[in-house]
Amino acid sequence: MGTNQKTSWKIIRTILFLVVGLMNTVLIKPEDIGRFKNYLGYGLLILGIIDAFFLIRSKIKSRKIQ
Repeated sequence: MGTNQKTSWKIIRTILFLVVGLMNTVLIKPEDIGRFKNYLGYGLLILGIIDAFFLIRSKIKSRKIQ
C-alpha cells in the first residue's frame, strides 16, 4: 500500500465519521433523540473531529519538512 493510498483512506475515514455522525445527530428523527443511535452519532462526530485534527496536523508537518 503506497503513501497516496494511505492518505486517501485517512481522508475517506474522516469524511465517513463526520457524515455518519451528522446523520445520527442533526438529521435524526425526533423520536430517536436520546437513544443509542443519537449517542453513537455524537461519538462519531468527536472521532471525526479528532481524526481531522491529526490529519491536518500531519499534512502541515509534512509540508514543513519538504
